[in-house]
Amino acid sequence: MSVSGEWRMEQAQQPRLRRTAERRSYGWLMRTGVAALGISVLAGGGWGLRFLYEKLDVPIALIGVDGPIRHLSSREVEDIVAASLSGGFLSLDLDRIREGLEAHPWVESASARRQWPNELVIVIHEETPIARWGDSGFLNNRGQALDLGTAAELEGLPLLAGPEGMQRRVMQQYRIFTQLLQSTELKIIEFRMGERGGWHLRFEDGPALAVGRSQVTEKIKRFLNVWDKALKVRFDQIDNIDIRYGNGVAVRWKQKSEL
Repeated sequence: MSVSGEWRMEQAQQPRLRRTAERRSYGWLMRTGVAALGISVLAGGGWGLRFLYEKLDVPIALIGVDGPIRHLSSREVEDIVAASLSGGFLSLDLDRIREGLEAHPWVESASARRQWPNELVIVIHEETPIARWGDSGFLNNRGQALDLGTAAELEGLPLLAGPEGMQRRVMQQYRIFTQLLQSTELKIIEFRMGERGGWHLRFEDGPALAVGRSQVTEKIKRFLNVWDKALKVRFDQIDNIDIRYGNGVAVRWKQKSEL
């Protein structure tokens, strides 16, 4: 009985073992099927995304400029962008477009963005020349040289000059002088740095002023004191003023034939 019992027990266990093996086989098949299905979905999803990307990557149909531009024409902007334009709405290189725009001498900074469904929007900040430099050229407010060619409308800007490579220094000092003279009606139309570092300027419809290269602020304050007390009322009679001395102001008056 005991042997028969073990056998039956083994027999009784056989179907359970068989069913367990079947379940394991079935589970493996299920996992394999799910994995295969997942791979198919991913593959299909990748294809679908690629298909969608290709459908949305349409050619740019419109280029818009956001904000006013004064010195660049719309045609110039279009030509610059067209030269840097590659790809469609999604694949175009915005950095390349920005760099192309910023290479133009009139452009200080630029940006580009996509606007659905097929538009490219450009934002341009133009350079602001605030002075002429030497016989040709212009400077912005940071003293950077601007290669703007001939611009007749800028001839009224003050003329700055100095040794080559000193543009930033001259612009910086010009701005200091302009601020120091802000309380007066004096307008600087010429501002020069001499070879030895001295500063020379000329006022609109008025005299020249030699300042020198040291103690500039103190000298200008002394000049303003004398200007308010004695020189302002005789503005049109003065040929030039020299404040390069340690103290005092030297004035050269116009000849009667010059008045």
